[in-house]
Amino acid sequence: MAAEPTEPGAHYVMKSEEEVSRLSNQHEIIKDAMGGLILANIDLSTRPLRVLDSATADGTWIRDFASGYALVQHEIHGADIDPTNFPANPPAGTIYRVQDIKKSWPEDWKGTFDLVHQRLALVGAGPAQKEAVLNLAALVKPNGWIQLMEAENVFVDDQGPAMYDFVRLMKDMFIIMGAKIDLTRQIPGWLEEAGFTDIQDRLIDMKIGATNPNPRLAKQGVYSTAISATALSRFGKSLPPEKISLSQEKLDTLVTDLRTELFERGAVYPMRVVWARKKV
Repeated sequence: MAAEPTEPGAHYVMKSEEEVSRLSNQHEIIKDAMGGLILANIDLSTRPLRVLDSATADGTWIRDFASGYALVQHEIHGADIDPTNFPANPPAGTIYRVQDIKKSWPEDWKGTFDLVHQRLALVGAGPAQKEAVLNLAALVKPNGWIQLMEAENVFVDDQGPAMYDFVRLMKDMFIIMGAKIDLTRQIPGWLEEAGFTDIQDRLIDMKIGATNPNPRLAKQGVYSTAISATALSRFGKSLPPEKISLSQEKLDTLVTDLRTELFERGAVYPMRVVWARKKV
């Protein structure tokens, strides 16, 4: 989900076609690392359910989800702040709407979804991340499930210098936008506060470049990360030098250095999936 043009971090917004391509490539790598799309213990194969994919972008997750459960036609809703990339002719049973995760969802949606999914979007809520999670939680019906994924934003062992700089710059963006860097540690408590139980989480390693044993996914990881680094560099250059951790020289070479490093030695980018069930 992109930031609004009037917010801090507006220069981090990517061109539409770049963002769609990045998300599509990233989606496959994340799915491979997770071993699927859904970790929540929900039966999706026997009856139609009402499902929401928040921060859906062009609906890549929705299309993959629908194809994986083709024998049951679920009612699937996709929501995003930017409708530019919504499919022109979505398949039957799939509905898209414009929605800012920082704002209230439709009143008649509350307590109606069997599954609410959102991935890598909460930085867009800035200091209102908790409110964004609680608003999503309110959409889940009793005994329904929520699944959220966010980056760990931590430095890992044996991380190359370019990837280290990339993570440093990502942390700078979180701070400037007022987002919590330790977000993944906060989410379970917020869900418990919202009336959820069976709260579980799993750390997954998104393997980028040479660390990924699948040659196709290895290339896709380099491609999608380079697009993110390009946008991050633009974001960094738009700010006063004292606001960011990297020098102008490092900002100028970050994308090239990162691409080379990822092809040669690769990297691991940790993410955490949190899922929970709404109490009856």
